Amino acid sequence: MGKALSARQIKMVCDSEPDALSGEEGCGVELWTGADYAVAKSLEMRGLGYVVGPTEPCGLYFNTSDGLVERRELLGITDDEGED
Repeated sequence: MGKALSARQIKMVCDSEPDALSGEEGCGVELWTGADYAVAKSLEMRGLGYVVGPTEPCGLYFNTSDGLVERRELLGITDDEGED
């Protein structure tokens, strides 16, 4: 991957854990501030996730499958480990 992620980007990617149904998309991370949206949009531009909203009361960021791969790498999760 290109440029390293910032601390706020890493936190958002890690917070969007795999969904319980398919495990192939991330769960939503709430976006409450303009700074949250800026971080989410920067991850979207990198192809790691997408943004829904803004809606009431807040927008959401979701990891894509590429974002989940990045999350696993950041957390040091290997293929044979579960993510309970």
